[in-house]
Amino acid sequence: MIQLNNIVVQFGEKKVLGGITTTFQPGEIIGLVAPNGTGKSTLLNVLMNYVVPNQGEVIFGDNLHYTNKKNEAHIRSLITMMPDQSDLYNHLNGMDHLHIYRQMWSQTSIEPNEVVERLNMAHYVKDKTYQYSLGMRQRLCLAMQIVANTPYMLMDEVMNGLDPDNVELISKLLEEKKKEGKIIIIASHLLENLEKYADRIFLLKDGEFIYSRDYRETVSDEETYLKFSSRENDKLVEELKEIVPELRYEELTNERVIMNVAQFSANQYLQVQAHLSQHAQVNMQIGTLDLLDRYSVHYN
Repeated sequence: MIQLNNIVVQFGEKKVLGGITTTFQPGEIIGLVAPNGTGKSTLLNVLMNYVVPNQGEVIFGDNLHYTNKKNEAHIRSLITMMPDQSDLYNHLNGMDHLHIYRQMWSQTSIEPNEVVERLNMAHYVKDKTYQYSLGMRQRLCLAMQIVANTPYMLMDEVMNGLDPDNVELISKLLEEKKKEGKIIIIASHLLENLEKYADRIFLLKDGEFIYSRDYRETVSDEETYLKFSSRENDKLVEELKEIVPELRYEELTNERVIMNVAQFSANQYLQVQAHLSQHAQVNMQIGTLDLLDRYSVHYN
């Protein structure tokens, strides 16, 4: 378990984190979503004790804190931050890097060859890293963390630079690690597939969690929306106002119009759907807001 109690981080006059409180449980994949420069990486750095909060505390497991050097050494044996591509040594090959991480986390690490096979890296892992493409370097950084095999894994933009096949491969690997009971926290602004494998997602803005969703729970009726997009959004909205005079709607930055269905009577609901269905170029959906929609709502 990781528990965050009222984490406040301030740099000069700027408050980056304004009192974050939450708990992460074993066997969870957590998504942290926000635009760049809004506190995602700072929160990960607090978890690693690279940034000491101005206020609040981080608790690992059974009351383990960053209170002294002994505790810090213990926590560092349990947690890893996925390395950045700039951390790679160009004069070493991929296998050299994997063995470094195996030695650094000797208490938990697994055999590098298993990870190489799992991530389809055998054809280049013995090449010097200066020869690697962006995607190859990214896979190596993840492989280093997987070799360490710590109970707590922090990842910043893990899917950056990867093609769709590798995104799918790594998504499945993360699911496997979750089933082993690990806590995996992923900071990202790449949303296309995050909600496919994350158990909970938090949206961060102005130093606070402004929205969270547990994808393991059933969504209430109040969270059901009718969504549509077309070349004539404004015209269609005006037509819908003739059916629902007090229509409540929002046009998102992704050019989709959303309307909470709870505002409609049964008859209005049928009329709205029928009216939109008459227009061949209208893309209409009914359901919850996906992550891209939520992002557009909160980060206009």
